[in-house]
Amino acid sequence: MSKLSQKDIRQAMIRSMCYQWRSFSYETMQSAGFTKFITPALQTIYDNDDEVVAAKAQKYLSTFYNTENTMGQIIHGAVLALEESEEEDVTETAVALRTGLMGPFAGLGDSIFKVSNKVILGSLAGYMALEGSPVGLILCIITSIIFNVFVRYWFFMSGYKQGVSFITGQQSMIKGLTSAVTIMGLVVVGCMIPSTVKISVPVTYAYGDAVQSVQDILDAIFPYLLPVLVTFGIYQGLGSKKMTTVRMAWLIILICIVLTFFGIL
Repeated sequence: MSKLSQKDIRQAMIRSMCYQWRSFSYETMQSAGFTKFITPALQTIYDNDDEVVAAKAQKYLSTFYNTENTMGQIIHGAVLALEESEEEDVTETAVALRTGLMGPFAGLGDSIFKVSNKVILGSLAGYMALEGSPVGLILCIITSIIFNVFVRYWFFMSGYKQGVSFITGQQSMIKGLTSAVTIMGLVVVGCMIPSTVKISVPVTYAYGDAVQSVQDILDAIFPYLLPVLVTFGIYQGLGSKKMTTVRMAWLIILICIVLTFFGIL
């Protein structure tokens, strides 16, 4: 029979969402927040046996743990379910599970919740803002709330209800979803380039009475070639260890001023 009531589980879930990053150690990263989330539940499960609870909390606190916040809720729910079984050496099993899955789940979670969704929704919000519409920003805020509250709640409860079987059985589905969302994000970025990166060459040359624009020639060869090349160059530059976002912004401003002064752009 479960020792944790629905109220206990909900409170554990709330602590899990609140303390994963707020309680942080540079030695063991998120282990402090994880321990803060699970210790009150351990006290209920093990009938406030301080010696047992302290030993288990020390194991969670002393081992390294770091993963993405949203996907990590599945691990937290599953660990809570394992501890509730009260089997011998269950904490060692839970720590091993946590350690083994934090890396893959960090990669999956970062791809879906930290990169792809922000690229897609942020690009949409930015484009609609250029058109004078706040709808994109509102949609971005609403979606962020959904991801940060409802999706985390569902992940935690799914991990708790289905335990380890959820994690092992759903990995192929999650990996497929990650690939799909990543591709969608790249497509959105590519589609946004022509409408947001405005670059044109005003240079013309005359041949007799005919005047030809360099920009028209470039558009005939490859429409929006310059925005694509500039975007590619910026991404390549940001991949350099010595280049930062601030340096790149100042570099773009400087290049634009110089090229505009000489009439090239």
